[in-house]
Amino acid sequence: MSATYVRRGKASWLITVYANGQRERRTIHGAEDVAKALVQHIHKQELAGVNVVETLRTAKDPVAAPAPAPTFPTLRAALDAFLTERVQRGETRLASAVAYRRACTLKLYPHKVTDGRLLGDVPIHEVTRVMLGGAIRAIRAEGKSHALVCHVVNPVRLFYRDLIETEQLKGPGPAEDLRHFIGSRPRKAVAVYFSQEEAPALVATVQALQPRFHAFVLTGLLGGLRWGESAALRRSDIDWDRDRIHVQRTVSVKGDNRIEPCKDGEDRWVKMSPALKAALRDHLGNMKLEGQVRTWTPEQRELVFPSTVGRLVHYTHFRDVWKMLLKKAGLPHRKYHATRHTFATWLLSDGADLRYVQAQLGHSTISMTADTYGHLQPERHESAVAGLDRYLTT
Repeated sequence: MSATYVRRGKASWLITVYANGQRERRTIHGAEDVAKALVQHIHKQELAGVNVVETLRTAKDPVAAPAPAPTFPTLRAALDAFLTERVQRGETRLASAVAYRRACTLKLYPHKVTDGRLLGDVPIHEVTRVMLGGAIRAIRAEGKSHALVCHVVNPVRLFYRDLIETEQLKGPGPAEDLRHFIGSRPRKAVAVYFSQEEAPALVATVQALQPRFHAFVLTGLLGGLRWGESAALRRSDIDWDRDRIHVQRTVSVKGDNRIEPCKDGEDRWVKMSPALKAALRDHLGNMKLEGQVRTWTPEQRELVFPSTVGRLVHYTHFRDVWKMLLKKAGLPHRKYHATRHTFATWLLSDGADLRYVQAQLGHSTISMTADTYGHLQPERHESAVAGLDRYLTT
C-alpha cells in the first residue's frame, strides 16, 4: 500500500491511495499539514488491517480539515458599520448616528487599554467591561457631560445586544452593566426660557426685522415645536378646522438637512392658539404669492417655511438670524430651543396637567417631562400663553 499527495491548487491537495491492486483518489482543501496528516493517518489505518481504499471511497469526509479560527473586526470598524445599517433600516435617526460616531471617535476609540492598544483597534470579541469602564472614567475625569457618556455607551450597548441576539457572540455583553463606571446621573439644569416680559419684545423684533420668521418663532413659543419640526412643516399638516398642527417629521441639522421622523419616532398633534393660527394664515398667504412670482413647483409650495429659493431652511442661516434678533431685542443669548422650554414653562406655571404637556411636547415618557420641568410649581395667575396670545391678537 502506498499513499501520496500532490498540490492541485492554491489550497487543495490530491490524495492517491494504492492497495490490493486498487486505487482511490480524493481532493481535500486546506494547508499542506492537513494533507500530510491524512497520508500518515492512512498508513496507520493500513497497519491496523483497515481496507483504506474502501474507507476512502465511501467516506464523505475522511479527515475533516480543522475549521479556521473565526476572525472578528475591530470595534471601530464594526460599530461604524452597525450604525450605518441601523440608519438604513430606519432604526436610528441619522442625526443620532452622527452624534454617536463623533463621540466614539473623539472619546472611545482613542482610549488606551492596559496592554497599550487603542480601544477602537481591539477586536470586538476581546472588548471587556473593564475596558469600556476605563474609557467612561476617562471621559468623566475630563469633566465632560453625562450626555457625552450616553452617546458613547448607547451605541456600544445596542451593538453588543445585536451580536448576542444574532448568536455571533455569547452573552453577557461587555456594555450591559456599566452603572458602576457611569455613576449617578447629575441633576438636570433648569431649562432656559423667556419670561412673560421678554417674549413680547422678542416677537415684536422678529415681526419688524425678519417677518419671514415671525410665524416660525411662534410655532416654538406657542406650540413647543423643535426647530427641525417647524422647518419640516407642510401645509397639509395644518388642520384649520380643529385648530391643530400635525407634527410628524423633522429636518435633521446633523444629517445634511434631510427629512427624518420626529425624535423618538412618534408623531403628535399640537394645539394651535388663535394668535398662532392668524400668523400662519398671513404667512402662508405671503408664501403663496411668492411661489407664484418665483414659479415654484407644487412640492416647494407645500412647504410652510421655505427659503427664498423654495427649499428647506438651513439651520446655519437661521442661527445667524436668531443671534441678530436677540441682540436687537436687547435679550441675552439663548439657544432657539429656549422657545420650546418657554412654551412648556408657561403651561406648567399656569397649572396645566403634566400629561398634557408631555403630549404637546412629544416626550417619550412623562418622567422626561417631570425631570426637565419638575421644578415648576403651578401658580394661580393668568396663563402666560394666553397672555402672549392676547398681546399678539390685539
